[in-house]
Amino acid sequence: MKKSKPLTRVRLGIDFGTTRTVVARVEGGNYPLVTFEAEWGDGQEWYPSLIAGKGTQRVFGWEAWSKQSEEGWQIIRSLKRYLSRANPDTCLQVGEEKVPLLTLLTEYLNSLRRDLLENSNLQIRDPAVLEVMVGVPANANNNQRFLTLEGFRRAGFEVLGLINEPSAAGVEYAFRYRKQASERKREYLLVYDLGGGTFDLSVIQMRDLSHLVMTTAGIEHLGGDDFDNILSGLAAERAGLKPEIRSNFWLLEECREKKESLHPNTKKILLDLTRALGRELEVTVTTAQFYERSRPLVEQTLASVEDTLRRPGLSEAYPGWAEAAVLYLVGGAAELPLISQMLREAYGRRIRKSPYPRAATSIGLAIAADEMAGFTVQDRFTRHFGVWREEEDGRQISFDPIFPKDTLLPAKGEPPLLQSRRYQPAHNIGHFRYLECSHMDDRGQPTGDLTAWDEIRFPFDPAFIGGNGWEKALIQRFEAPQDIQVEEIYTCDSQGIVKVTLINHSNGFQKSYQLRHGA
Repeated sequence: MKKSKPLTRVRLGIDFGTTRTVVARVEGGNYPLVTFEAEWGDGQEWYPSLIAGKGTQRVFGWEAWSKQSEEGWQIIRSLKRYLSRANPDTCLQVGEEKVPLLTLLTEYLNSLRRDLLENSNLQIRDPAVLEVMVGVPANANNNQRFLTLEGFRRAGFEVLGLINEPSAAGVEYAFRYRKQASERKREYLLVYDLGGGTFDLSVIQMRDLSHLVMTTAGIEHLGGDDFDNILSGLAAERAGLKPEIRSNFWLLEECREKKESLHPNTKKILLDLTRALGRELEVTVTTAQFYERSRPLVEQTLASVEDTLRRPGLSEAYPGWAEAAVLYLVGGAAELPLISQMLREAYGRRIRKSPYPRAATSIGLAIAADEMAGFTVQDRFTRHFGVWREEEDGRQISFDPIFPKDTLLPAKGEPPLLQSRRYQPAHNIGHFRYLECSHMDDRGQPTGDLTAWDEIRFPFDPAFIGGNGWEKALIQRFEAPQDIQVEEIYTCDSQGIVKVTLINHSNGFQKSYQLRHGA
């Protein structure tokens, strides 16, 4: 009887980006980028984060790219940006259908997996298992992490783990530079990661091969797309076109391409609007005009850097870190000369730019996926996660932080974090409203960037035997204290996924939920 061939196992680092997905391979201590065969036959070290729809047809990646010039096809750019404000029930209109976002993500990742096997330089001919380390934004909420993890799993990838993108870039920095004697003593790194859709900062303590994330910060919706929009707005003004042309796919692509080709000596930007308008038209925008309008966005990132360098408590826990840390620039948008210029004006020689800013994250993910490399990363909660509580007989609402910001996540293989609350309820039915926030004020109230999560109802009244009949019941306060004990048990795994189990000890009824971003 002929034996079947063992499955080929390939380890990859995948940076699923807003405009581009970049993949690096683990190959004998090296981490080369995977190249894809584009529609015109050239090899490209990236895969478009694109969906194209027409009627009930949907295509993805390079195939979607080829549909841009064909009539009747709807193009969806920046799929990743939808994840941060979505839940598993969110749908997008694609062609003639409303399609669940998780389905679209899974189909996109299925296309990526197929093209990795069939249209890339991986050259895998036998059945293969693709083991992947996947990047997520440091500011990604629980729901975005779940959608990303679930999409990759449903698409047939074997997910080794999720790592925050700037943390992965920190691994790439250490692998690239800390072999040098002058760099081995450097202990602190501040990763400035400006991608297509998000801006992330992570402060990392490097000790040999162990990386500890000290804190994170960032701006959830600021990235290269925003600079493209600025340039497209200038082009529309120069051409005397209506404002709505600024969102034209081909105009945005032209702006992105020209933005990415800028170098420090560029004085003028020539934009060809032919593809966008269907007729020949070129306009010229000065680099000075583009930079003037872009400067406020860069200033927002600088303010975030400065806030991080001065964050209370960090200097006490890590004396001297702020003065000693190198600022490491990664992410495709970080290639904009204005950004390096403004950062160097503020921080001088402490700035170091990755030689491969678009690929630093995927390479770092591949290194982290390589057991032989030996790198470990321990991340933290990037925001406060908690629940609203009633106080003073319902006259006051307060925020209970279940997992405060900067709480260390468990390392891979460690048991999940565990928090619990036990109390006598004041109502017949509990109404749990979960929240995530970037900051808390002096009174412990959530401030800054707030994200509403699930709202959950759970029966407290023993009359609801077996947990039936309470779903549509009115929430009422008990007239007198009841001999009821309720417990909330929260867990968080190494991927940052939060779950809660609610238990009514008076009748034994319990129910578990994986918490997610609200609708």
